[in-house]
Amino acid sequence: MNITEDLKKFLDGEDDTKSQKRKSDVIKSIDKSYSLQKEEYKYTPLLKKINKRFNLFAENKNIRSQKSYSEIKKSIDSKFYILCIDGFYKPELSNIPQNISIKNYSDLSENEINLFEKIYQKYDDSKSDFFSSINSITHNDCLTISLDNSFKSEEQISIINIIENYEVSNFRKMIFCDKSSEASFFERFIDLSQAESFSSSVTEIYLSENAKLNYYTTQDFKENYHYNSINTFQRRDSISNFYTLSFSGSIVRNNLNICLNDKNCYANMYGFYAINDKCLVDNHTSVDHVDENSLSNEHYKGIMGGRSNGVFNGKIFVRQKAQKTNAFQANNNIILSDKAKVNTKPQLEIWADDVKCSHGCTVGQMDEDAIFYLMSRGISRKKSISLLLSAFSSEIIEKIIDNKMKSVFTSLIKNQLDKFNDE
Repeated sequence: MNITEDLKKFLDGEDDTKSQKRKSDVIKSIDKSYSLQKEEYKYTPLLKKINKRFNLFAENKNIRSQKSYSEIKKSIDSKFYILCIDGFYKPELSNIPQNISIKNYSDLSENEINLFEKIYQKYDDSKSDFFSSINSITHNDCLTISLDNSFKSEEQISIINIIENYEVSNFRKMIFCDKSSEASFFERFIDLSQAESFSSSVTEIYLSENAKLNYYTTQDFKENYHYNSINTFQRRDSISNFYTLSFSGSIVRNNLNICLNDKNCYANMYGFYAINDKCLVDNHTSVDHVDENSLSNEHYKGIMGGRSNGVFNGKIFVRQKAQKTNAFQANNNIILSDKAKVNTKPQLEIWADDVKCSHGCTVGQMDEDAIFYLMSRGISRKKSISLLLSAFSSEIIEKIIDNKMKSVFTSLIKNQLDKFNDE
């Protein structure tokens, strides 16, 4: 496969003036983002692997599936859920609450289009990341979610993305949270494809004044490839909480970019990755403090076994106007195998003087003294390691306020950690 040739063929089919301008803009954006790949993907050869295996520009059509999803729907432990197949929202298979609008972009009214046009590609990373740039022109229909100012729900809304018919699937979402709205989303991917696959997902989130959002993501891609970019723009007094679990995938790349644009914005980002075999998980985060009195907390933890590779790069920017900023970042890793490795790079750039900021990382192996202590109390070595790994992950789990989601994440992490003990 050759990405340059595939891109040219993909764009050559557009001949009108508007499409020609779009073609020019796309090429400029892709060229710029491509030039940044070398440093941003220093330890993650996603482009090299994808270029050998897939045509990123193959056309995907909205196929009416004949399959029954009753078993999948039974496994959804949520009252409300949004089902998307190969990037297309399926309202007939979904159950959504009141005071929320969920549509494919192609079904929006003119007024609704005007709303989302203010968001689309305004705050994403398509100018700096090659895969996000590609997604902007190859995604199927775009899922739009709009919460009105009266929407407040303690029940999380599940977003189920099913990969079924294609080797390459491109998902895109835009979420608009009106003033004082409150919502929780739980996003998962289910890969039903029979062949090796690549999926990309780009999400743009706009939090209006005093809006509150909880966003949970779990990832288990077996031996497949996945790119995920979540981009959030926050207005005054808004709060965002992100929780990400990553368990498998040949290469999984996560970008989480947050712009705290106004005063009194809060953002919390928590991640846990427990990987084995030859899996590679790369978490890149960015928090931009633009105005004063904002707070960000970021804590990612990882466990690497087998020949797996963990990557973490976290950036914090504190602009000159962002006085009274509090920004904290930490990344902790445990390596269980001589062949596993981790590359971690915390970054902090400050242009203000009245701030409290810290960042740091740790990489180590299991504490043999702690294992010996537990074994001296009659606990087997295998059980001792299991207890210590559970304790290591518990700090992330305890950050989850919602008891139901805390229970879900606890169970998922336990099942993953049990796999390390089975070796």
